[in-house]
Amino acid sequence: MGRFAAIICVAGLLAGCANDPLQDVPRLSDADVSESELQAAMRADPDATAANVSVEPSQAPKSGLLGFLGRAAQSAQSEGGTSDTTAAPKSGGLFGAKASGPKPGAPDFQIVDLGARLPYGSLARVCNVRPAQLGTRVERYPENRNTYALYDSQPGNTAPHTFYVTGFDDGCARQFTAALSMFGSPETHEQLRYGLPSQVQPYSQTDAAYEKLKSRVCRVGQGKPCGSAMSRMARDTVFVSVYERFGSNPAWKTILLHDGEVVDTDIRSN
Repeated sequence: MGRFAAIICVAGLLAGCANDPLQDVPRLSDADVSESELQAAMRADPDATAANVSVEPSQAPKSGLLGFLGRAAQSAQSEGGTSDTTAAPKSGGLFGAKASGPKPGAPDFQIVDLGARLPYGSLARVCNVRPAQLGTRVERYPENRNTYALYDSQPGNTAPHTFYVTGFDDGCARQFTAALSMFGSPETHEQLRYGLPSQVQPYSQTDAAYEKLKSRVCRVGQGKPCGSAMSRMARDTVFVSVYERFGSNPAWKTILLHDGEVVDTDIRSN
């Protein structure tokens, strides 16, 4: 992720991030506030005062009593408010957000509680959780940007169990069940996809979705490599392979991610 009501409200929002959420908030007695400023603030509309406290840092008052309160609220937020939370929608999650989230009917529209068990092949969202609650981070993509992260809830377990992926615009992690899961880059996808005749490996839903995405980002036709625009495509596009068991898998699930959203999913088979 100090007696005034505005400070208490700000500290209340930060509750749970420390044993004493007010321990680092400056007290009014420590501030250089003149008596005239104090009296003016007390006469002011309480609602207006509270609103000024919670404005964006770039708009916060620079001096006086309101300036002191604004700086105290900003300090409290920076010290304990957002360091370790994946809050839901964009108005403030660790992983950002576009506010709207997936639409009804999308493969990841369902929301479940942390710890819920999903059948293999299902995909859901889990919101308002900390990364530490998701297990062990086993992979990230791209490695130099860390746009997406893959978490294993039970590392070393070879039976189907819960995995999570973070990096979505609505601030929620995506959850699914697998024995093994891994990221696959668009470069690897193109090497495999264009190296196989369509008769051997017919196009799947995620293949078709990638072709549409590639046409928009790379400006090339179907069946053609992305080319010089691949670095831009690879920045925020990745395939997630989801295997039900270790060893031989006659079928597996594929999830295509782009720009912080689930583009499409499918079940592939050999």
